[in-house]
Amino acid sequence: MSRQANPFQRTTMMIMFALGFAAFVALLYGLGMGDPLASGKNGEAHGASNSIVGYKALANLLEKTGVPVQYSRSLAGMDNAGLLVLTPGPFTPAADIDAVVQQRAYIGPTMIILPKWQVVKDRKLKKGWMMRGDPWGAEPVTDMLNDVVEAKISVDDKARGRTPIASAVGGSVETPEHPVTIKGDFVRTIVRGPSRGALVAYVDDGGVYPQLGSLEKSHFTDEDEIDEDFYPVVIVADADLLNNAGMADKQTARHALALVKAASAASTGGVTFDLAFNGLGSSENLLTLAFAPPFLSATICLITAALAAAWMAFNRFGPPVIEQRSINFGKSALVNNSAAFINRMQRAYLVTDPYADMIRSQLAEAIGISPTAGEREIHQKLDALGESDGNRFSALYEQLIRARKPQDIADGAAALHAWKKEMIG
Repeated sequence: MSRQANPFQRTTMMIMFALGFAAFVALLYGLGMGDPLASGKNGEAHGASNSIVGYKALANLLEKTGVPVQYSRSLAGMDNAGLLVLTPGPFTPAADIDAVVQQRAYIGPTMIILPKWQVVKDRKLKKGWMMRGDPWGAEPVTDMLNDVVEAKISVDDKARGRTPIASAVGGSVETPEHPVTIKGDFVRTIVRGPSRGALVAYVDDGGVYPQLGSLEKSHFTDEDEIDEDFYPVVIVADADLLNNAGMADKQTARHALALVKAASAASTGGVTFDLAFNGLGSSENLLTLAFAPPFLSATICLITAALAAAWMAFNRFGPPVIEQRSINFGKSALVNNSAAFINRMQRAYLVTDPYADMIRSQLAEAIGISPTAGEREIHQKLDALGESDGNRFSALYEQLIRARKPQDIADGAAALHAWKKEMIG
């Protein structure tokens, strides 16, 4: 069978297949991940934002000082060991924040950075940059903490900025613009406000947190039951102590590192910035699970099996084969087809007598033996012609007609034909 010319080169087909397969896998991955593939450069106040109210500078600073930093876009990140940094928006439900706090009571410390500034987009600015507006005010921010702790949020518009204020960690820090403070019976001060309340505090929930070094005595006494396994909940009322604008000041940046170190001192692990509360998370689905451990290994096996099957297909099959005629034209084709048919039917022994008689008739005619002569007489006259390879005609004749195996028949016919050519040419 012959092969038709392939209109496409093998290399071209393999490249097309590889690109198509990669695009298909990428499509499935994109559909499964959804929002987690969205860029964090949206100008909002969260750990992946590079705007004036974001916390990307803090994350970069932590990484450069050897602290492992990761970003969580799902509820699974709430179970990470180490410090979890929540940056909720001004209208995040209080019940959602409290659920995370309760869940992490025995997992790791939690830091809640309250929103401070409103932002406005400007097309003239770079992607992810924002123009800072007015503070959010006390009311929406206070509502966010209703289920976590009873506290009051205040915005001091009259306080003078750049004045030093006391801190229980990292020394003093300068007063930010429009300082936001928190105050409550179960709130212990870490960074004191310029006039009243705390810029940074932790929830006095009965745990023991010596690493935070509060500037105030705990509401609980030695006679109260204290749970030493609790992890602290730190509330940063004024975001300027940790956001990108604050990180521009070296003293504020040093204080931010000291605050993060103190908050996470009792835990193991790095720092996780939550992005789910900022609209950058997504719920898990079947496609998401396919690209996440432990199911990722099964997905890789399936992809490898598909590639192996494709490779076998490329090597097993080539250009299309042109089917030939069952019976070719010409005498040679007719003989070949007849021989093939006889061989397939395993009836080769039926042609031995006719072939031997045909050779004998040709020899008799060639040397002039009378057609009426008997078989015995013909054999005697042919044997008188001589031997070929030590064999006379009658012996070769008997050998052929008695043969039954295909190889014996072929050898006998060839020997009889050779004797004929040697004697009469």
